[in-house]
Amino acid sequence: MNKDVQTHDTKLAQAANGQAHEPTPWDAVEEAILKHHHKPDLNAARILYSAVAAHSLRGAPVWPMLVGPPGSMKTELLNGMDGLPHVHFIDKLTAKTFISGQLEDPHRKRTQSPSLLHRIGTAGIVAYPDFSTVLGMQQDEKASILADMRRIYDGKLSKEFGTDAKQEERTWEGRLTFVVAVTPEIDRAYSIFQTLGERFVMIRWPRAGGIEAALAAMNQDNTQAKLDIRVAVHHLLKRLPEAEPTLSYERQVRIAALTEVVVRGRTHVPRSGYDKQIIYIPEAESATRLAQQLAQLAKGSALLGERAEVDDGDLQLVRRAAFDCMPPMRKALLEAVMRGEDPKGLGFPNTTLHYLKEDMELQGLLEKGKGLTDLARDMLREAGVVQDGRLAA
Repeated sequence: MNKDVQTHDTKLAQAANGQAHEPTPWDAVEEAILKHHHKPDLNAARILYSAVAAHSLRGAPVWPMLVGPPGSMKTELLNGMDGLPHVHFIDKLTAKTFISGQLEDPHRKRTQSPSLLHRIGTAGIVAYPDFSTVLGMQQDEKASILADMRRIYDGKLSKEFGTDAKQEERTWEGRLTFVVAVTPEIDRAYSIFQTLGERFVMIRWPRAGGIEAALAAMNQDNTQAKLDIRVAVHHLLKRLPEAEPTLSYERQVRIAALTEVVVRGRTHVPRSGYDKQIIYIPEAESATRLAQQLAQLAKGSALLGERAEVDDGDLQLVRRAAFDCMPPMRKALLEAVMRGEDPKGLGFPNTTLHYLKEDMELQGLLEKGKGLTDLARDMLREAGVVQDGRLAA
């Protein structure tokens, strides 16, 4: 699923009309990114900004999480939104960031709420360029922050602090979109996110490697690069169409089928620390939340293309985002099986490969010694991912 999908707005228009299309604001964003970065993942960038665009839609928000190694342009993409109305950047999170519970000093007049949520109001976008700092926190504080974010995603957070002061500041209701960046270290904490309930849609950004990438970085005008991307992103997000794109029933079915595979494929299987024995067989989460997020993501992509209806190109991006939500080694295993390849060719240690297969077998995706189960094959075919028993282009 890492194979790049060409920017579909341009390609579809050219195929239909036999000529180049009128440039869109998204074309300007692509141009700015390509100008300053070596072989950037434009599809990952589009998924990110599609999630941001979906903030304006009715229904569930989409919280994108850019996952990539240091130096992979995650921060630059987030910084493109800096200065936009209703976008709030934060550099640090604590258990008291969202609703602080701070007592009012009678000798000092307060000009604004100490709680981030009340300063933002009922709607906004929060950008957190270094979510990796949360992973290094003590377990209790980390769990508290993630639990708060789960409630924020659902639209309401209430807290108690043992005092009756400022009762109105203990509850927040509204709609927030969190946009965060994190290193692949996030996969070590995967079980924690599963336990608290998935809220983020992951976008896995590839490493920028090789001599050409280093040379491009040495000759980059950082100031101009930031300015060009920021100007293009501002223009893109400030002029989004107001009408909500439509999503046909046929494409809804494709998203639903895809989601059923992904939620099974990302389900954490608890094992003992010593002998890696399975502690219990977990039941996969319902496909409802991720299906809502992916549908919104598809509509957000249509908004970026200034189209009134979700098209197959949007679904290609959704497919990329969906599979990025799976742990990388499970994703690689599933793709190898769909291509009809021997998973041993992935180069994983034999013990690791055994555990991966066992996890996928428990979730009904693989059948021991036989490849895809009938359920997985049917769902992948319905999603348009597998055709004639093999991975579709």
